[in-house]
Amino acid sequence: MDYEKFFNDVKVWILECNSQAIKLGFGNDDFWNWVVISLGELSTKYNSQPLVMAQTNMLMNWLEDTWEEVKNG
Repeated sequence: MDYEKFFNDVKVWILECNSQAIKLGFGNDDFWNWVVISLGELSTKYNSQPLVMAQTNMLMNWLEDTWEEVKNG
């Protein structure tokens, strides 16, 4: 696996995630659908390698934790 390419894709995903959160709204179902679909695409692109799965799970957990903080003030 090309780790440099993968982690660059992660960086690009995070930037796009921020854009989608602004565009769609962080609490909007459309945003969370985008998150799930795009993380699935990223995982598939790298054949669901263990590192890839751990990274995409971490990104999802990070977003969920951030949402809980926003929601609970």
